[in-house]
Amino acid sequence: MPGPIVRVGIVVDAPRATVSADGGVIVRETTRAAPREVPLPRATFVAVAPAAAGSRFRVQVGSLADQRAASDFAARVRELAGLEPVVRWSDETRTFQVRVGDGRTRDEAVALSSRLQQLGLSGGWVAEEPREPTPGRLRLVETGDEFGAASVVPAQTDDTLSTDGLPYRGVVEVRSGEAGLNVVDVVNIEDYLRGVVPNELSPDSFPQIEALKAQAVAARTYVLRNRGQFAAGGYDICATPSCQVYRGKSTERAMSTQAVDETRGMTATWQGALINALYTSTCGGHTETGSNIFEGEDVPYLVGVSCAPEREAWATIHTTSAPRALGDQPELNRDAALLVSLDVLPGKMYASTALKPAPGDDELRDWTARTVTALRRKACPSSVEGPLTRRGTFIRHLVSSMCWDDRAQRLLNPDDPEYLLSVEDRSELADRQEVLSAALLMQERILTPFPDNTLRPNTPVTRAQAIELLGRTALAAAPPGLVSAEFRGMSGGGLTVRTDQGETTHPIDLSVRLFRALDGNRLGTSELDLAEGDKVTFVEQSGRITFLEAQQSLMGPSADRSSKFYRWEVRMTPDEVARSLARFGSVGQVRDIVPRRFGVSGRVIEAAVLGSDGEMLLEGLRVRWGLGLRENLFVIDRERDAGGNVTRFVFTGKGWGHGVGLCQVGSFGMAQAGSTFDRILRHYYTGISLRKEY
Repeated sequence: MPGPIVRVGIVVDAPRATVSADGGVIVRETTRAAPREVPLPRATFVAVAPAAAGSRFRVQVGSLADQRAASDFAARVRELAGLEPVVRWSDETRTFQVRVGDGRTRDEAVALSSRLQQLGLSGGWVAEEPREPTPGRLRLVETGDEFGAASVVPAQTDDTLSTDGLPYRGVVEVRSGEAGLNVVDVVNIEDYLRGVVPNELSPDSFPQIEALKAQAVAARTYVLRNRGQFAAGGYDICATPSCQVYRGKSTERAMSTQAVDETRGMTATWQGALINALYTSTCGGHTETGSNIFEGEDVPYLVGVSCAPEREAWATIHTTSAPRALGDQPELNRDAALLVSLDVLPGKMYASTALKPAPGDDELRDWTARTVTALRRKACPSSVEGPLTRRGTFIRHLVSSMCWDDRAQRLLNPDDPEYLLSVEDRSELADRQEVLSAALLMQERILTPFPDNTLRPNTPVTRAQAIELLGRTALAAAPPGLVSAEFRGMSGGGLTVRTDQGETTHPIDLSVRLFRALDGNRLGTSELDLAEGDKVTFVEQSGRITFLEAQQSLMGPSADRSSKFYRWEVRMTPDEVARSLARFGSVGQVRDIVPRRFGVSGRVIEAAVLGSDGEMLLEGLRVRWGLGLRENLFVIDRERDAGGNVTRFVFTGKGWGHGVGLCQVGSFGMAQAGSTFDRILRHYYTGISLRKEY
């Protein structure tokens, strides 16, 4: 059974639009009883301007995310006030606004607002709207004909229509809108979703099929529930972020199309009815209960939930080898553990007492040779003269033994050494080769200056310093024995990982040395928590993992932590806040912003803006819109002048969007951790069922 047809407003209120196809098009006028057909290479339409309409003033008494809830609220207003409300969709707030009245002046609407407040309908504000214009007409530029509406089909059935250069599946209709032309793509819902899913959750950036399938179900549910909300404009749903982003055939991707196909006809329901499948880009680690953001969205399936991989996707690995502090260098224990596992150092060297004696030439020469062997490279003979125990000489010996002399000569630009070696003791480097060696190792992030900006090339190299240089060299050269993989779980006490070669399981040594790479800081640990999808590196000795490191984030385990909007900061002066608030009114000079109520996620769901002329209360979505922020999840710091007056508000926040329903980046993180699309949907939409509609 084919899915239903959806009418998508791909161009709205435009002065001009062009529809074309490779083999030409056929224009059919749809407002006559016997429409004629006009074959053309392309069809260009312009709007014939409607008559001016003037303005009306109404009182907005509600703004709700759900159309049904808005209709129910309108019925209550009708009963309470004896007035006929109007329910209209707002692209700006992505809500259904309930308004009453039809005043010709603002004063009439202000008087009505006062009467409504006495009836218990508080919080209303006066909105100015254009009155309905006289219906406009279209002109087909190629023929000069004028008419009310037209459909356009390709002259050749296999062709695809393009509107203003963008290809779309289906048939195109062109109609007169309120302020120009409306171009409507009349398309099967499944073809429509092919052009929605990759624009709402890009498979190029978020390549997880289960997340894309969850997005497909949410998008399908959303359009079926909200279809028809733009009927006055001749279409069902818009093509912008106010509804769902739809950009047609050219944006389709194989993985997102697979997600649409594998969930064909599937929707999310609660108690037998389609849910209002709200979704948000980045929820900042926790979604919010719908009624705290949108008026009237008090439904059990839109409650705030933690955005994290399910606990059953986690595993904890323990070791009998406690972490050790081997020296002052923060990553020395990690470098030593890696070199022991790679058979560069004997196990006895993994102890602070072993690192205290000064190394000898033979020891340094042996460690360097064993590092080259671990990297499975052919060693170059080192012609470095002088004792390797001198730090500068050892640096030169390491570069020479790695066969990196050619790299230093050819990959360093002429100005690089002088630029990189802006250290206090550069003159102590023995010769040109030592200068090049030091510059190369700095460029490769192997050598770093001491805190006093010196390299100390004439000082004796310590065992700890040698181990640090050799460990960083091994990492930079990516030894074959150091495996990078994605954690998939534990099986029979072994670590199951995925690499380009597939999934494999590796036994873990009881005394495995465990490390956390916490945003660049590598820390030893006695236990390591892993979630499916975490990046790990490990070394095996004699068939068992003896070194294991996991990449972890200071942002915590939230499933949406990979989003660039997970944490953000915005700085605004009081004047900038006042300009942002202007759409809702004025409080004069802004003096402070005071959060009054918080949601289950910590979001600010009510805030008072205090000013010289009074106070403005912002609630729900108006908090975000009024302050011009990405999200309602934020804290406020204040910079003040000598008199204690706020000179700047500093908003530190998390997330992007309204924060209700499915977290899109979070669904990607959950899919990475092994969750299927149905579990993702049931996580974000509490208590729902999945149903095949066709």
